[in-house]
Formats: sequence, structure tokens, C-alpha cells
Amino acid sequence: MKSKLTLLIGGIQGEGVVSLGTNLMKTLSNLGYYTYGSRSFSSRIKGGNTTMTLSIGVEKQLSVEEHMDIILALDKETIQLYSSKLHTNGILLYDSVISVEDFNAESNRFIPLPITEIAKNFGSLIMKNTSALGFIGRLLGLDKSGLLTSLDEKYRAKGQEVVEKNLSTLEEAYHIKIEGLDIQDFYLLHPKNPSSRAVMLGNEAIGFGALMAGCRFIPSYPITPASEVMEYMGKVLPRYGGMMVQVEDEIAAVTMAIGASYGGIRSMTATSGPGLSLMMEGIGLAGNTETPLVIADIQRVGPSTGLPTKNEQSDLFSLYYGGHGEYPSIILSPATVEDCFYDTIKAFNLADQYQCPVFVLSDLNLGLSPQTIDDLDYDQVIIDRGKIAKKEDLAVIERGTFKRYAFTEDGVSPRSFPGMINGGHHVTGLEHNELGLPFEKPENRKKMMDKRLGKTAPLENEPSIDLYPFGNNNPTLFLTYGSAFGTVLEAIEQSEKKVDLGIIRRIRPLPMKQLTSLFERYDHIVVVESNYRKQLASILKEELGHHDKIHSIHKYDGTNFTITEMVEKIGAWF
Repeated sequence: MKSKLTLLIGGIQGEGVVSLGTNLMKTLSNLGYYTYGSRSFSSRIKGGNTTMTLSIGVEKQLSVEEHMDIILALDKETIQLYSSKLHTNGILLYDSVISVEDFNAESNRFIPLPITEIAKNFGSLIMKNTSALGFIGRLLGLDKSGLLTSLDEKYRAKGQEVVEKNLSTLEEAYHIKIEGLDIQDFYLLHPKNPSSRAVMLGNEAIGFGALMAGCRFIPSYPITPASEVMEYMGKVLPRYGGMMVQVEDEIAAVTMAIGASYGGIRSMTATSGPGLSLMMEGIGLAGNTETPLVIADIQRVGPSTGLPTKNEQSDLFSLYYGGHGEYPSIILSPATVEDCFYDTIKAFNLADQYQCPVFVLSDLNLGLSPQTIDDLDYDQVIIDRGKIAKKEDLAVIERGTFKRYAFTEDGVSPRSFPGMINGGHHVTGLEHNELGLPFEKPENRKKMMDKRLGKTAPLENEPSIDLYPFGNNNPTLFLTYGSAFGTVLEAIEQSEKKVDLGIIRRIRPLPMKQLTSLFERYDHIVVVESNYRKQLASILKEELGHHDKIHSIHKYDGTNFTITEMVEKIGAWF
């Protein structure tokens, strides 16, 4: 019996490969297993090969191996592309309607299954994914009742007839003997804690975090790989008095979010690189008017259209330096689905506390890879709206004298919302005085710039790097962010040589105090990131120096780091 295995499901895009993988993940998670799913898909709605690779185990899963224990091929191209990635003792299951004469198909490793035949017998070719689920469930030794329950939940809304046909299809496939295979070789060990767990995308966790943070408005424009944020919010917000608006472009999205935030409603938008470019002027407006703004940036390969279905982390410079002029902003960088939930809540609080744009910087792999998550801790959900003018303070001032941009000790001024008596004030993208009125005096400009850009300085003293030590007095720290975390962590655990691991969770402002301590502690800090220009490493060198201690491992071909690659890179430091 296995404590962990890797399964690749491949077929024609648009025919339910992801649905099959997700159904299996949900069933396994309900039984107490941990799963992680990595998608590979084309920039088209239907056609071409698509795969979903699942890592399944009794411990937390945060990455996938590049070699598979099981391949389930629903089309011929999957065999062509991935049969060479089988483990020595792995098996390739394929739909019996596929001809394998062109392949060197070893009889004990290539096993046909009547997937399509069973689906047709029970009603429709479209049910071949249900047929495949039955075979895989039996192969892994899963309890049939769990599979049947997941199908019932999935198809219940389509009517009893659809449910019955799918249940019958699964029953038939589950009980067919797979010739030439001892299925017990692939049975999974029973989970240590057989409690049911949820499966979520990073994008869904961002949406859920926003909902729990009190966000009630999201104007957004669809873009791969960020659309799931607006889709999730569109489903849930109406239940809580909120609204999702699909707007005409990203310019409308960002300015509508700013307007709602100015009105006192927690709001956000979500986008990727091309949309971020269109939002830049609006982001500067939020910075200059000190209006809270939350943006989720789910990075993909650029520039321009680039490779919209491939992973990259190349928006960091745009967020760190982007826009004309200078304004404060905060960049958070979650590394797991759970982080996406908690960091989005934190983003709304920071936006209100510091009255500036806050970015939740994710990437395609984190945003679109479903994962089994641990129970979320709702006690961590704290809402802090920051400095809001008090009614009793407004009552004693004359109308038109409210200093929305008052110079304060910490640089943050109390804000008022429309409708608050005596809280009215002028708002403009022009430089302004404390009342918000346009004002061009040099001394005022300097004071306003010092106020805006200095107010986030306290964050530099707050740690934001999670450390994973793997020994005593290791001289080398691997530092990464985003979805690369899981791969690097697994590589260190597999490697005979050990380095320490750091995950940076807030990139702007950098945790200067913590970084200073780390540079004193380590001889080498190796930054692992997915972009050409080594963006995080470059920012660290600019802000802290230590050019001799900062090194880079970077990848920019659209593919994810693999565990094997990282094990080799780790070994190179010894």
C-alpha cells in the first residue's frame, strides 16, 4: 500500500479532464487524504491536449512529481506526450478505443479499459469521465460509497435521471476486473486523520477571504488566470447584499473599485498582467487620494498576450516600481491556498489602515491548482477599518473645514464617508492641501509626499518571512515566494543536502529589520523565482546591497520548477 502516489489524467481539452480530476480530489479529500492538482492546458476553449496531474497522500501535498505512478489516457496524444514519464513500476491505463500500435506498449504496463464502451452502454459518451472515475477509484482502493456520494452531489441539480445514469456507469466500471494487474499494488494507506477536508483553488480562496473581510463589491473584467475570483464572488456576494459587476475593461474595474471604497464599501478587483497595465493610472489615483484599494494580481507569462495559460512571476517590477510618480503601496505574496485566504483578509485591513493600494500577488499555478486545505481558522478573521472620523469630532467643526488629509504623527489621516455630517471634502488627483483642495506650494508638496510615502514605514520593522530551518547553522537560505514554495520545500526534504528555506509573504515594504538579521546569519541567500530579470533578487540588491551574498535561480520558459531540478540546484551549493 502506498502513502503517496502521482496520477496524471490526460485527454482532449473541453471534454471534462479537469472535472474528472477535481471530482477525484474531492472524493479523496472527503475520505481524509491530501491532494494537489496541477493543470496543463492550452489557450483555447476546446481542443488540444490537456492534463491534470494529482499528487495524493496521507500528508499535506504542495507540489507534484514529474514522474507518474499512474497515467490515465483518454486520448492518444496523452500517451505520446507522457508515457516516457512513467515510473519504473508505473502503469498506463488507456481507453480501449485508442490504438496503441504505434507505441512500444509493454503488455504489463499498458492496460486497456472499456471506458467509452461502458459510458455508451449507460446512455452517453459524455459519461466516460464517470466511467474513468470508477476504474481509478477501484484501483486506489477507495470506498465506493464515497465515489457515489460525490457523483450524487455533482449531478443532483441536473435531475434524478442524470444522477442515476452516472451512478450506474460508475458501479459498472468499479466492479470490472482489470486484467493483468494486481490492483492492491496501488491501494492507498488509510489516512491518519480520516476527517473530511475541502478542496479549493487559490483564486477561490482569495474570493472567500474577500467575502470574510467584508468585501461587498467587485468590478472586474475576465482574464486568464484571474477570472475565477470574479466568478466566485459573483456567486456568493448576492447572498450577503453584495454585487459583482463585469465591466467593459480594467480601467473601469479599478476606478469603480476606487469609487466604492471612497463611499465606504470594501471593494476589490482581480486581474493579470495586461489588465494591470491598464489599471496603473487608477492605482496612482488611489495612492494620491489615499483611498483604500485591494487588487489581486494572478500572474501569467507576458508581455502582451504572452502565454496566458502558463505560469510566471514577472509582474513584480510593475507593482514595485509601476505607475508614474511615487505613491505608497503594499505587496503581499501568498504561497498556499490557505495563505490566499488569510492574506486577502490582511490586504483589506492594511488598505484601510494605511489608506493605499494593496496587492495580493499570486500566480497562475497557485491560482488555478486545486488543493486539499486544512480547516481555516475563523478566529483569525479580524476586521480593522483603520482611522475613520468620529461623529462627535465632526459635529464640532464647521462645514467645509474637515481636514481629510491632515498632517498627523503617523502620516495617516482620519477619513470620512459621503453622508457623514460635516465630513465633506474635496478630492482630486492634483496635489492638494489638508482640505483636499489643489495646492502647488513646494513646501506643501514636500510635506504631502513625506506623509504619503512615510506612512507604511512601520511595516519595515514587522517580519514577513516564514522560515523553515533544516539543520543547525546552515550557511545557505533558499528564499522564494508564491507557488514555487511547495516545490522547493519538497526538494529540500528529498535532498541529501539541506539548506534552510524562507518564504517572503510581504514584498513591499520589505521586512528590512528581518532581512538585515538574515544577511548577518547566512553566507548565501539564493532567490528562487519565475522570471527572466531576477526581479526579487534585484529588488533585494537595490534595497539592501549584499550583492556578494544574493544569488539567483530563475526560470522563464512558462513551466513550473520541478522537484528534480531543485534537488540538483540544492546539491550545487555543497
